[in-house]
Amino acid sequence: MTRCCAGGNGQGGGESYPGMRMLDSALSLVALLLLAAPAVRSDTGTFEGVEPILMDLCYDCHGDGMEKGDFAMDKWDSVEEHLKDFNVWYEIWKNIRSNLMPPANKKQFKEEERAEVLAFIESKIFKIDRENPDPGRVTIRRLNREEYRYTVKDIFKIDLDVENILPPDDTGYGFDTIGDVLSISPLLMEKYLEAARLIVTEVVPLDGIQKDYPEHVRHLFPEGLPPNDKSKRDIYRHSILSRVATIAFRRPVDKETIERLVAIAHETDERRDSGFESGIQRAMIAILVSPRFLMRAEIQTEPDNPSKVVAIDEFALASRLSYFLWSSCPDEQLLDLAAKGELRKNLRSQVDRMLSDIKAQRFFQNFVGQWLQARDVQTVFIDVGSALDAGSSRRVRRRFSGRLRQAMKDESELFFQYVLKHERPATELLTANYSFLNEELANWYDVEGIRGSSMRYVELPKDSKRGGLLNQATFQIVTSNPTRTSPVKRGLFVLENFLATPAPPAVPDVPALEDAGKRLPKNVPLRELLELHAEDKMCASCHARMDPIGLALENFNQIGLWRDEEKGQPIDASGKLITGESFSSAKELSQILATDRKSDFHRALSEKLLTYAAGRGVEYFDAPTIDKIVADVEANGGTLKEIIYGVIESAPFQKRRGDGGFSAAERSKSAEE
Repeated sequence: MTRCCAGGNGQGGGESYPGMRMLDSALSLVALLLLAAPAVRSDTGTFEGVEPILMDLCYDCHGDGMEKGDFAMDKWDSVEEHLKDFNVWYEIWKNIRSNLMPPANKKQFKEEERAEVLAFIESKIFKIDRENPDPGRVTIRRLNREEYRYTVKDIFKIDLDVENILPPDDTGYGFDTIGDVLSISPLLMEKYLEAARLIVTEVVPLDGIQKDYPEHVRHLFPEGLPPNDKSKRDIYRHSILSRVATIAFRRPVDKETIERLVAIAHETDERRDSGFESGIQRAMIAILVSPRFLMRAEIQTEPDNPSKVVAIDEFALASRLSYFLWSSCPDEQLLDLAAKGELRKNLRSQVDRMLSDIKAQRFFQNFVGQWLQARDVQTVFIDVGSALDAGSSRRVRRRFSGRLRQAMKDESELFFQYVLKHERPATELLTANYSFLNEELANWYDVEGIRGSSMRYVELPKDSKRGGLLNQATFQIVTSNPTRTSPVKRGLFVLENFLATPAPPAVPDVPALEDAGKRLPKNVPLRELLELHAEDKMCASCHARMDPIGLALENFNQIGLWRDEEKGQPIDASGKLITGESFSSAKELSQILATDRKSDFHRALSEKLLTYAAGRGVEYFDAPTIDKIVADVEANGGTLKEIIYGVIESAPFQKRRGDGGFSAAERSKSAEE
């Protein structure tokens, strides 16, 4: 499918733009199938059922000689050949599933029509087995900086200043847990060695003659000072290093590895005559720079066989679970259950235990901080003066402080945490009549009666403009430009994060929005600028999806304050989604997302959580997994916790397969070869 407004081939219409050619190929296939329908073999299955749907929605623009989008319809020799063209069908599926096609100004799919076409593609082209979904595989990945920090903290009971030692991590799909971007370089390896030395220096005392170890290191030396009898010292070394290595490597350690570690400690003590503790230090450095500590890998019997699917062992499951919810290594209870083979039997009770632990704060900070970009609200540059009249900007700068930004970030994290822990519906993230405020943030929101600096649960007044993520300052700030709001950014954010609808590729060389305003009188409202900007046919389809959503949020300026006017004109927050639902305010939009588009919201949240947890992007073969999570959630109360359960119990979290043929691009390349 492609945009009918994209133009022709440069000779008879507007120019098409990069990123559309693949979608154009999809229409070529549709046209061929329609023209050659009698020749379709019986093994095409339900094509006869989807043929009238495709004809109704696509053929007027791309058949019988029509070439919109620089598209020819008669390139193919046979239907059979193109039913094997995975790349083309993948683009059709992706755009239909994400509500990107047909174009905004054309007749849309009915839900049952969309389901029928998607089912045909998934079963006959993708060969997806919904009863046994492909779990995919995850690239061996190192601990990211936050995981390293918390793993060290949980093993050694110290807070390491990782920001001054380790560089920031790359991100993929919006998260820093993605295996493909968590590579390791020689320079980073040097940094890990430096960090290991700092850690052992702090946790293993070298004070010479002492009566006992300090209290903060007794957990590493549970039996106190080493025995004077040298023959017994290796036994003590074995006990210490075996326990530390098991926790650090996240599974029982083989006898040979422990013997090598003990030998390192023994040799240091004997050869250098530097003491028992110095030997332990050296052995622990070896543990901390070992790939088994720095890298998260799972044992696979046939690592290069993409058709071999196995359940990960329970130690690997414990690691996946602990790094998902704690950003750290499994604790002793998880490891004990894994050793007994009983973790899967007790999975939900362990999830409940982990979410009630203080360490779950890391999940709320790291996931919410990246999904909602709440991490950025403290550092993103905003020209506060441009948000208000010049005469009041100094006062607002004083109020728009670092403490206020911290409160905004805390609000989003505490809000998400409350909905999860109290087993509230996930859609309450959009429609809640409560939030978490302190006095400073309450004043910012014009909520009266809140005193003090501590954040607390607050029932919002019935006439409050706040309530739900779209009405929180965190969202409003991170989706704005430094000097003004950005309906495009806000609309795109909602599409991608709340509706699982990524925007099509951006049109190249698009002039700035402000340039469109040069054709209009000064101080024209943003809505009129966007309407003028969207007159360009290449831009119209994207803007039809993003702009109504973003404009519904225009009452909130770039620093999250409510306003009724923009440039002296009343703000019009009304609009209509591409799927037909109308609204007149941000609150009404939130309500629509939580009701009419509830399944889309559940799907978006499921995809984001699975991406964060599994360490890879969601692929076409994950469709049955996501669909099952959403169906189960909606059958069991629609709570946010049910989505967490669904992700943890899913095939991608519980299983893995060998490498090869992983992504759509890899499968397409393999087919070509």
